[in-house]
Amino acid sequence: MSRFYPLTVSEVRRETRDAIVLTLEVPPEHGEAFRFAPGQYLTFRAHIDGEEVRRSYSICAAASERHPRVGIKKTPGGLFSGWANERLAPGQILEAMPPMGNFGVALDPSRRRHFVGFAAGSGITPLLSIVKSTLHGEPQSSFTLFYGNRASSTIMFREELEDLKNEHLERFSLIHILSREQQDIDLFNGRLTKEKCDQLLEHWVDASTIDTAFICGPQDMMLGVAK
Repeated sequence: MSRFYPLTVSEVRRETRDAIVLTLEVPPEHGEAFRFAPGQYLTFRAHIDGEEVRRSYSICAAASERHPRVGIKKTPGGLFSGWANERLAPGQILEAMPPMGNFGVALDPSRRRHFVGFAAGSGITPLLSIVKSTLHGEPQSSFTLFYGNRASSTIMFREELEDLKNEHLERFSLIHILSREQQDIDLFNGRLTKEKCDQLLEHWVDASTIDTAFICGPQDMMLGVAK
């Protein structure tokens, strides 16, 4: 039987016009149950307008961070995402199940690997956790991240990603792909499709150097990149 635990919302940060980041406080007695790995997600339960609603959101915090954080992007007609973006505030209680999922790989500080990520929109959420955890947990490894959005104003975690890039100049390469905002390098304009992925692997990163790749975003994007 599914068990939900009460977590306190300690911070609500407006990330973009239609997305927030929640920081959650886990009661000490449930700390072990909510220990998470990079790429895992939390399932929440809320009663909205008399209806029980359950939704799952990926954790964006690194495994070494004290509190779990999740990014919630408001979607058209999304009952939970709309409620969360408009009505959640610090101090409120949000019921959650312990972390689940296995979208990640075990990290080994003695290894030297090259990871690549393809993310679009809110698909960056689990990738952010994986990128941060990898840069911290495998100090000899590198990470290349291709992140697709409509425009720079819709980029979730933009400042956090730039900070990571500046902190790990030699190990973290961040490439924004924008579909509705022109960039100087034509290769970085458009959507993350199969064709765009082929171009990136031909002109920007050598596929033979990739040890592990992660893909997260809308289904059509994931299917195209996976091919």
